[in-house]
Formats: sequence, C-alpha cells, structure tokens
Amino acid sequence: MGEKSVLDPALRPMVTTALAQPVMLGEWPQPLRRQWYADRKAQMLVELAFVLKLGFGLAIMAFITDWLVVRDLAWTALAIRVGTIGPITAIGLWAARSGRVALANIATTIALSIFGAVAMWVAAHGTPADIARYSMAIVVTMLAALFVLPMSIAHKLRVALVFFLASTLAAFFPEPIPPELLIHHFAAGAIAGIGGLLLAMRNWHMESRSFLLSLQLRFDREDLEQSNALLRELSESDPLTGLSNRRSLERVFEDEYIDRSAGATALLMVDVDHFKRFNDRFGHQIGDSCLVEVARELERCIEHHGGHIARFGGEEFIAILHEQGGRDAEAIAEEMREAVASLTIETGQRKPCAVNISIGMARGRGGQSMGQLIARADEALYRAKQNGRNRVEVAYAAMDELVG
Repeated sequence: MGEKSVLDPALRPMVTTALAQPVMLGEWPQPLRRQWYADRKAQMLVELAFVLKLGFGLAIMAFITDWLVVRDLAWTALAIRVGTIGPITAIGLWAARSGRVALANIATTIALSIFGAVAMWVAAHGTPADIARYSMAIVVTMLAALFVLPMSIAHKLRVALVFFLASTLAAFFPEPIPPELLIHHFAAGAIAGIGGLLLAMRNWHMESRSFLLSLQLRFDREDLEQSNALLRELSESDPLTGLSNRRSLERVFEDEYIDRSAGATALLMVDVDHFKRFNDRFGHQIGDSCLVEVARELERCIEHHGGHIARFGGEEFIAILHEQGGRDAEAIAEEMREAVASLTIETGQRKPCAVNISIGMARGRGGQSMGQLIARADEALYRAKQNGRNRVEVAYAAMDELVG
C-alpha cells in the first residue's frame, strides 16, 4: 500500500479495539471495512490482472499436456480455451483497468471454471491413470487459486463452488468418467477446498492484522508530524504576538533576500516609544496587550507590501521587504508609523491611550548580511530616538548603494 491521505480520526478507536480484541474482518465497523477495501482496491486490481494473464497463459500451455495425453482432442481443447477464456480474460483485464472489482472477480471465476471443466472433459477421454492425473491437477489448481486470489473469503468460497461444480459436470457430460474415479475427484476436491479455505482465512486474518497495524502506524506518524509542526511553529514564532521570531526571519532572509538579482532589500528596526513608562503606568498585562495590537498593525502594513516581520525582542520589531523604488520603503515605514499612531489602546482607565513608534531603516543590494543591515538600521533607529522619537530615519548609504 502506498501513502494515503490523512485518515479519518474516527477510525482510531476502531483500530485500537480491533487490535485489542482480534475479530474477523466481517465483524469490523463499517467505516473500518470501507477503509480496508479503499486501501486494498488498487493492489487487488493489479493482482487480479496478473492472475488473469497468468491463467490465460497456462490455458494455452495446457495444449502441451493435452497433446501428450489425448492427442486427438488437443487442438479442439485449445480452440475451446482460446475461444472462451480469451474473451473473458480480455473483459477481466478491461474491468481491472477500469477499477471494476466485482466484474474482474466474476471474469476470473468464469475463466478459472472453464479451465477446470475443459481439463476434466479432456481427461474423460483418457485412461484411468490420465483421469487421475488431470483430476489431481484440477484440485491443485483450485487450491492454488484459493490461496493467491485477492478476494474475500466469501468470494473465494463462491470461486471454489463454481470451479468444482464446472469440473464435476464435465466429468458427467458428454463422456462420464468411472464412478470410483469420480468419488476420488470429489474427495480430493473437498479436502483441497476445505484446506484451501482454511489457509485463505488464516492469510486473510494476517493481512487484516497487518492492515490494522499499518493504520495505527499512520496515525502515530500523523501525530508525530503534527507535533513536529507545532514544535517548529513554536520555535519560529513569538508566543505573545504570534509573529515570527528572529531565527525564523533570518531563514526567510537567507531564502528570499540574499540574492543580488532580487534587487534592493530594506530592513526596518521598529521600537515602541517610551514603552517602559507605559508598562510601569498600566502594568505588564496592558503592556502585553499593547504589543499585540502594535504587532497586528505592523504585520498588516508590511504583509500588504509583500514583506516579512518578526518580533526582535521586548518592544522591538524587525521587518524586511524588497524595495522597488528609491523611496518605497521609506513610504511604507511612514505608513507603519502612522498606522500605529492611530491605534487606541484600552488601558482600563477612562480614556484609551495612544502609542508611537520610531523606525530605523537600512538598504542593501544583496551583498550585505542580515547582521550588517541590522547594525545600520539600529544606528538609524538610535538617531530617530535622539531626534525626538515617533519618526523614521534612514541609515547612511552603504558602499553597494553608492555604486549601485
């Protein structure tokens, strides 16, 4: 079985129960049985197609045995096999390719039964020793079919009955075989049929157990993947604001911004003005709410322009974006500053409070590392603080900007 889509979680307790209290497939809950057949269908059709091809090949090769035993009937038997089993095999192969399991099963049953009937008809024209050999070959064929056919036990029982009935009728008409040989054929067929079905049931039970264990493994794998995804998200995101953290942004920078051919990159360092004073006045809980509101507004602005933002630490944020024009990033920074200034932070007091941010911005053209851009943007942010806060300052041009 190949990998399947995400499983229905409702199957999990069914799998656990079926494994803890081993029951036959027919006693499984309907959703679990549907999953079993859905998972096995493709492989079942492949196996049926193989059995049909193999059976038709053996039907043709049986001509050699017929020629050696009953030469007068060899060509007639070959014509009957090719004229009947051939079209039925073609129908079965078409059904297998079309995903029609029931029709492929019927075609396989009919082709196998014709093979057994023709063999018994040929045997009836031979010596008692020939009849015994053919009878044994028919019984072995039935036994092998019961073991290898990719069908349920109920289907295999029907195959055995139809196959044995067809070969038995051929033993009566048009040339009946001696009664004692017919009794031997019945006895051998019954023993082979019962033994084959018991083996098939054991194999079916082992396959169903293996299927349950594979489902359990897939559930465990999905749980592990979800846990890994959660851990990855937690390791790359800020738990308070939900923004990416610095490590995550560094990975994005390496993937999307380090290439010189991508054009200029702008990096913005953002700091909430007088945040310590705000925290001291209103408390850490209100301070956290303030940071969440600011983070949402900054994220809205920067993602609207195709950029990325992360929480740098404390009340600082960091954003990166591709710059299309000379003043694009400055305009976006001003937009961010104004958006935050328009916020009203609920403090639990009579009037909500406004907050401001200062932004330092640096540009690079792919030759600078993120650390270098941060250092230059941080210097610009310092100037923004020195010049009165609530403003945007651009870092002095780097060498790659002057020559770009």
